[in-house]
Amino acid sequence: MSKQGINISDICVWNNHSITFLYDHFYSSLVVYAMQTVEKAVAEDIVQELFSTLWEKRLDFASVAALKSYLYNSVHNAVKNCIRHEVVHNNFAQSYLNDNAGFLLTDDGQEQFFSEEVFRLLFLAIDSLPRRQREVLLLSMEGKKNREIAQQLDISSETVKSLKRRAIATLRDKLSTNVFFLLFCLLG
Repeated sequence: MSKQGINISDICVWNNHSITFLYDHFYSSLVVYAMQTVEKAVAEDIVQELFSTLWEKRLDFASVAALKSYLYNSVHNAVKNCIRHEVVHNNFAQSYLNDNAGFLLTDDGQEQFFSEEVFRLLFLAIDSLPRRQREVLLLSMEGKKNREIAQQLDISSETVKSLKRRAIATLRDKLSTNVFFLLFCLLG
């Protein structure tokens, strides 16, 4: 054991004991580190994803310092990506609304019909998805996080992500740009 109580050769065997040990020793501090920039639920998702990635990739680290560096740099980069995605998403949505403001706000009643038609088309397409994909997508549109959806449907978070990806890919092929953009905004 090193003076930190971690022996890197014990960690890099990647069994249940090693991942539990890492989780117990680093999860809370990594979440707090991410919470300096993002809200708690997002921070927890980021760290959960990191541990999932560690388990899948089973990386080999030369030292405890390299492991710690990887963990904190990974969280830092994921937080930056999350913020970048949010800024791009918000700027894109605002730009779309600004560019189409006159279109959305006419007084002749046509635009109200158009908005309802867009929602109708979106939900018709969602209703045509396989049951689990539909459930996951609708729960996402309610603002629920992957972890919450997984608990509610009694499936893994990875299954939630996979079902959501498949649903979005299917809808991207089925929907017009305007209707798909509405879905993108609703998934936020």
